[in-house]
Amino acid sequence: MQRLREDVTCSICLDVLNDPVSIECGHNFCRGCLAAHWSGVSAQGYQCPECRVPCSSDRMVPDTRLRALVEKITEPLWEEMEPQGPGAQPEPGRPVQLVRLDEAGNLTLDEEALSRCLEQRGVGDAPVCLVSIVGEQRRGKSFLMNCLLRRLQSPEAEDASWMCREDQALGGFECRNGKATVTRGVWMWDQPLWVQAQGRRVAVFLVDTEGSLDLKRRMETSIKLSVFSTLLSSYWIFNISNTFTRMEADYLEMFIHVAKEVGETCNLPPIQRLDLLVRDWQLSGAYGVDGGQEYLKDITRDLEASAEQPLVLGALRASGTRCYLLPHPGIGFTRSRAVTPGDMDEDFRQYLCDYVTSVVHSAGTHIRTDRAGQALTGAQLVARIKSVSQDLKTKRYDFSSPLKMAESFANSRAVEAARRDYEQFVQKQDRDHQGMWSCLKVKPEEMQQCLERECKELLERCRGELRGEDPQKQAALEELKKELDRQMTQFLSAYEHRFKVKEAKRLGLCIGGGALAVVGAGVGAGIGFGVAAAVVAVEEAVAIGVGVGGGSIIGGGVGSKAGAWLGEKFAWIKRGSNPPGQGEEGEDGAGCSDQEPLLRGGT
Repeated sequence: MQRLREDVTCSICLDVLNDPVSIECGHNFCRGCLAAHWSGVSAQGYQCPECRVPCSSDRMVPDTRLRALVEKITEPLWEEMEPQGPGAQPEPGRPVQLVRLDEAGNLTLDEEALSRCLEQRGVGDAPVCLVSIVGEQRRGKSFLMNCLLRRLQSPEAEDASWMCREDQALGGFECRNGKATVTRGVWMWDQPLWVQAQGRRVAVFLVDTEGSLDLKRRMETSIKLSVFSTLLSSYWIFNISNTFTRMEADYLEMFIHVAKEVGETCNLPPIQRLDLLVRDWQLSGAYGVDGGQEYLKDITRDLEASAEQPLVLGALRASGTRCYLLPHPGIGFTRSRAVTPGDMDEDFRQYLCDYVTSVVHSAGTHIRTDRAGQALTGAQLVARIKSVSQDLKTKRYDFSSPLKMAESFANSRAVEAARRDYEQFVQKQDRDHQGMWSCLKVKPEEMQQCLERECKELLERCRGELRGEDPQKQAALEELKKELDRQMTQFLSAYEHRFKVKEAKRLGLCIGGGALAVVGAGVGAGIGFGVAAAVVAVEEAVAIGVGVGGGSIIGGGVGSKAGAWLGEKFAWIKRGSNPPGQGEEGEDGAGCSDQEPLLRGGT
């Protein structure tokens, strides 16, 4: 099974092929992975990620036979996810902290916990939906998460029975009344909650995020927290208290700005699904989705008049955005320490049940996708999140404001695009000159000038794309130049070696051809190839001289030994020293006396 899995693995994401397509050279990839790989190609054209053969971007042919094979191989994984035995229940699960926040405001991703959630129990090969709630702290986000959790764990319930007893608190994520913040960082329920949607099984995860609308916290920390929140979301619920105010609009503008930059960097759409959930609504008697859609129209009109939050306005106009109004839960609920269903007012409970049920029923259709609309598996999403986390550790990003963050991300993308274009340019030179020896017509110094011109052009292009202040731009350009110089030096070293070998072969064949007319085929060929290889090393001179000269019938012995002997002489000349036994003035010592047995041995 493992060998078969390797045969259906995409070489880009290193995961089982998802919607496999075949290209002109015969290699197969996930459609989404190939589209993402080609999305940033340069003017050099589209190439196969494996063999680098030029391809047409519009000739990605669906491979139905390979798709069927993938389904047969991955089918046992679904069986592993099912509870074993009649009446068996899945593991209860627990919340795990994925992102920790220290006192200094630094965020740390727990990569092991992330992998346990999104790469095990069959999730690594399955599409995933991540439901997260964002908004102001201490406004019942964790309580709502527990409602969603209980509803997902009771898929057959048709009424409010999924809430269990009225005197029993909803368990799951830590939740309690009071002013103190309970949730810190980003938490996720570690067990997948499977739903069926559009003929496939989808792993739903609930993500509980620390309240980000905190005026006491540094903007840098809020932005970093928003980066991970956007990565871990395909279904956003923006939790609002009473009304949609200027503060909520400003925060949502910042959040969408972050999501947009992260999406461009990771090939992810900024927003897939957005709900505005207005809690404690008291301005009218209309609740639920009908009242919410009317309020959404009011919000949109106000934003159009102010023209101050264009990103929010665009998000609220999207067809997938909706607004839902919840009434106040009642005095008994707000004063309760245990937060039980029995403490809720009846109308609040009814609307809450309707909203939670609607989210659960539609969760399977809001899976995480890339910008091309291709579904991402748990493993593919993990790879993107880890990549961003590593960048945050190793690169200098300015998160003092959304604008600064956008500049930092944009500069990083510009530098990476230039680096990738230069790498492709160098690879093209390598392909053009690594075949037949006769193809090496460009001298090393001319090749260096060619690479330097390309380097200069890319640096100038990148300079024009960089954003922000000059010191920031200069630092990015210096980092890019170091990387391009490293690539150039590495390529020129190998190219110069191949060029010298080619020139040596040509010189050797000329000498061998002259000798062939005088002393015969075996002697000429042996001498010629012995001299050629000598330019590289003594060992190669002896080996080639003996091999070629000895292969001839006439004069084989003479050619082999003479070629090897001349090869040694040329090698020592190339190194700028004398062979063993030869004096400084060119007088032959032991080396001269060796010539007679060499010649005698060939007669």
